[in-house]
Amino acid sequence: MDMHSHLLWGVDDGARTQAESLELISLLKKRGFRGACCTPHVISRYPWNTATSLKVRFRELVNAVPDGDFELRLAAEYMLDDHFERQFTEEEPLSPDGTHILVELPQYRLPDAWMDMLLLIKDRGYVPVLAHPERYGKILTPEELAALATQGILFQGNIGSLCGFYGQKCRELARKFQQENLYFWWGTDAHNAVMINKLRL
Repeated sequence: MDMHSHLLWGVDDGARTQAESLELISLLKKRGFRGACCTPHVISRYPWNTATSLKVRFRELVNAVPDGDFELRLAAEYMLDDHFERQFTEEEPLSPDGTHILVELPQYRLPDAWMDMLLLIKDRGYVPVLAHPERYGKILTPEELAALATQGILFQGNIGSLCGFYGQKCRELARKFQQENLYFWWGTDAHNAVMINKLRL
């Protein structure tokens, strides 16, 4: 199961059309994936993405998939930003299993209250899963990232990081975290066909 993908069309910087969504699913199937979790961005620059609206688009995607041999789940990739607390508390958050919540950090600046946001997730009975921690080398040291794992924060690794998509340093950190068994989920973080076609599984 690909636990991080941007397959829902027209909601973020992922698939743009229904046809592209179906193309990405076809490519994932050819790569051996039996399912994918749709994790559209919930972030201030996409204010239209709410749990309610994303459920509607997800149902449209499920109905468009031609057969039942590819499992689809719906969650979201929540950005820990000024938009987060309102989005997270006004609606039931999107989780693939009712327990885990996928979150991300900005690439270049830590939000002031990011740890408070992680605590909010825990206080509501969920487990935070940090998306692609290996990509946060500009804002957190490897030691600071690894310390999060001791505080009940789980990690989701990008398969592309192991392939060198994001540079050598990111690749090395992903391998380090993999060797230390810090990853709870793996995902493609696929936004388009190019990203899937470049994967070396």
